[in-house]
Amino acid sequence: MNTASALAEVEALRCMLNEACDALLGKIEIGLSLAADPSADIHTASDVFSDMLSLCSFQDLAGQRLTRLAALISDAPADTRPDAHLLNGPSDIAGLSQGAADALFDAR
Repeated sequence: MNTASALAEVEALRCMLNEACDALLGKIEIGLSLAADPSADIHTASDVFSDMLSLCSFQDLAGQRLTRLAALISDAPADTRPDAHLLNGPSDIAGLSQGAADALFDAR
């Protein structure tokens, strides 16, 4: 096992969890404000709560990263499933940026 790889994975996981929790807490604050405002737009409130649900996906991504980290530490064999390349969560390699992925969902 490469210690540098394991530490990099831990740091990436820590950053991802911090960002997800900060974003989720921000959306919750907005949701609470909307809930307290009787004139709040229902569509805006619905969008905020949908964003909250999406942000909760960090749990799945954290689980994937922790599984990969455990495999690094234990020198377990790599996952041989045909779709294993899809199970790595966020990637450090070049690809579609988060902004570009978000834009795909924003196009209505």
